[in-house]
Amino acid sequence: MKYFVLFIIGLLIGTSLYAQDAAPADSSLLHKDTVARNSVQAIKTRMAIIAKEGADDYRSEQVTLRQQALHESIKSANQQARIFLKNGVDTSSIKSALQKAQDALEIVKDGIFTNTGSYQTQRNLAVSAAILTELSNRIAIHKKHLNTYSDKLTYFANKIDSLVIDSAFFYLPTDSEEVVKRMQKIVMTARELKPTDSVLRLAIANVQALQIKVDLLSFEIQARAEDIDIYSKKLSAQALDREFANIWTPPLGHRPFKDILQFSREKEWMMFRFYLEDYLPNLLLWVVLLCACFYFLRSLKAQLKHEGILNADYSNQLIVRNPLLSATLLCLCIFQFIFPNPPFIFSFMVWLGAAICLAFVFRGYITRYWMQFWIMIDILFLLAGLDNMILQASRPGRLFMLGLSVTGVLYTGFILVKGRKQELKEKYILYFISFVFLFELISAVLNTYGRLNLSKTFLISGYMGVVIAIVFLWVVRLINEGLNLISQVFKHPGKDLFYINFNKVGNRMPAIFYVLLVIGWAVLVGRNFYGFRQLSDPFNEYLRQERTLGNYTFSIMGIVVFVLILLCSMFLSQLISAFASEPVGVQQSEEKRKRVNLGSWILLIRIFIISAGLFLAFAAAGIPMDRITIIIGALGVGIGLGLQGLVNNLVSGLILSFEKPVNVGDIIEMNGKIATMKSIGFRSSIITDVDGACIIIPNGELLNHPLVNWTMGKNLKRNILILGVAYGTDLDKTKQLLRDILLQEDRVLNFPPPDVVFREFNQSSIDLEISFWVKHIGEARTLKSDIIMAISRAFANEGIVIPYPQHDLYIRSLPDEVNPQPNNTQTPS
Repeated sequence: MKYFVLFIIGLLIGTSLYAQDAAPADSSLLHKDTVARNSVQAIKTRMAIIAKEGADDYRSEQVTLRQQALHESIKSANQQARIFLKNGVDTSSIKSALQKAQDALEIVKDGIFTNTGSYQTQRNLAVSAAILTELSNRIAIHKKHLNTYSDKLTYFANKIDSLVIDSAFFYLPTDSEEVVKRMQKIVMTARELKPTDSVLRLAIANVQALQIKVDLLSFEIQARAEDIDIYSKKLSAQALDREFANIWTPPLGHRPFKDILQFSREKEWMMFRFYLEDYLPNLLLWVVLLCACFYFLRSLKAQLKHEGILNADYSNQLIVRNPLLSATLLCLCIFQFIFPNPPFIFSFMVWLGAAICLAFVFRGYITRYWMQFWIMIDILFLLAGLDNMILQASRPGRLFMLGLSVTGVLYTGFILVKGRKQELKEKYILYFISFVFLFELISAVLNTYGRLNLSKTFLISGYMGVVIAIVFLWVVRLINEGLNLISQVFKHPGKDLFYINFNKVGNRMPAIFYVLLVIGWAVLVGRNFYGFRQLSDPFNEYLRQERTLGNYTFSIMGIVVFVLILLCSMFLSQLISAFASEPVGVQQSEEKRKRVNLGSWILLIRIFIISAGLFLAFAAAGIPMDRITIIIGALGVGIGLGLQGLVNNLVSGLILSFEKPVNVGDIIEMNGKIATMKSIGFRSSIITDVDGACIIIPNGELLNHPLVNWTMGKNLKRNILILGVAYGTDLDKTKQLLRDILLQEDRVLNFPPPDVVFREFNQSSIDLEISFWVKHIGEARTLKSDIIMAISRAFANEGIVIPYPQHDLYIRSLPDEVNPQPNNTQTPS
């Protein structure tokens, strides 16, 4: 277009000049000026027309390009909206969840806001508050999803609208044929947009309606939770006030006991189901820990049986009597801390399961009298736990509670007065039996005089306290037994890092374990009291409160978790190292040699455990990961200043673990001494020589100096024996005799075959060399000794002489002149 316009302008100017040149010579000057002005004006007019036409064409082309881009953008937005609508939030499932939440809310109201009865119970309020908290959290998740979904729907709707209302979208060219094409394209785009736009509008309307329902339900849940909190505080403040009439007074009104059991069951089961759904990963982790503990105890039992130190009656070895039950008992007691703030029904099932496992573990070990006591306590604990899950007061419930508490008082009182205390394995149990007696007596008195809530708290606390205490005492006892058994089986744990000497454990656990036991017991029992929660919540808040030091924010709980995770990772690392360490001794069975090959991976496993523990500790404590770079930088400065040797040994340890020139359990030779690789540590490794000495060698020395690895050659060794026979011996007979001796020995390999070679004529004998291969280097010395003895016997029987070293000595008599006679002349006296 640009070149066409220039061509037209040039043509016009040329035409004008030609007209001027063609004018007659005799024309007047005026006529020439007139012609020139008219020509210039015509050119200007024509140029203006051409410029306008060019500008119109340019605008038309730009609008056309813009229109095409709009069509593509609309098509893309339409496609994205369809995909989003197809894969968006399932509103039907949210509606179903809201309906379930509404039904759960109606169940929560029962006994508190409807069918209230004569007085509230603390248990009902506690369970209902926990359910409302769970419902609130779930509603908040749905609300967040709906808000995100609504925002995305609105975004797509606004994006399509903004594209459609663009003026360029409705531009039509002047050409009628192009107008028809543009209109067809606009109509087609509108047809494509219409279904999506309708679905978008409908989805937005549905989501907004759902959001209103969610907001209303969330508000109602929050309001009910606040009311329950007020009721709980009021009950706590009036804990000692009379709630009901005395037990012998007829009730004024009552709700059918069957209805109370029904709504109590629904609430407790709902709470239990919610808790398991929320902490399903924790439950899976607990199962993994249980499997690991069971596998270890089973392996320990097999090892004790293999070593011949497993007692038939399992005295002082109860932990391996039934590995599955012992593992379940230990995991229920030790690893329950991975379940934060468990509801009562969950804790009740945990301790009941632990009590049942313990009954089977020490069955037959304790006397029948105390076994009956434990079964009776378990039955009373079961009944008290079931009663504690009845969430509304009733006359049958009060009578049942009174029967349980009186039974506990009479039975424990009889045990304290007439019990066979001398048969007890753990004397501390008597203190907790007294605890049950006291608490059940208090419960009976409170229940009789109408203090139901406090009475129920003392009732369940008494039985739960004695069960937890006895389980804890026996768990400590079982752990102590396990450590003692470990010290017997793994007598030589690795001492290269974080050494744990199991032999120092002794027959009793340190006093600190019993202190921790009492603290843990007090916390578990105190959870039953609402006042304990009022004290513990501010304390937990204090521990979790964020504090600022410079640019770093931390909490006391984070620091405690940081230290605990590090200690646990270090302990687990050392425990694995101790269990995988190589026993002293060169000779090993083939099964043990195969098992110990895992030891070459122990260093990597320990590095992984400690590294994972370190990063988990940083994450749990809330320390930003970029702080680790500061530590690494400081280490880099330290390395540059003088830690080259340490780093060399650390890197050498990694090379040993990956490249595996030597593995744990390999028989090696260093500086002419045979030794067994015991362990490979971070900085150094331990080898055990044939004299039983443990030698610590830096990892760098293993790589920088020649090292003979006999195990790499399948522990085969070639033995050389040199001896001599007297001159005149039948050499063929001697050679055949020696070969027969070697072939008859089972410990000598047939391939490579043994060989007998005559080497040379010596001064007093004909020397020969006997070579043979041993199956295992550990048998080399013994086999060589046996072959020497066999050769000596065979030579003696066949009359073959092994000569002594001989030298001929010739003595010559010298002449008299060389050796003059002495002068016999006597001197006169």
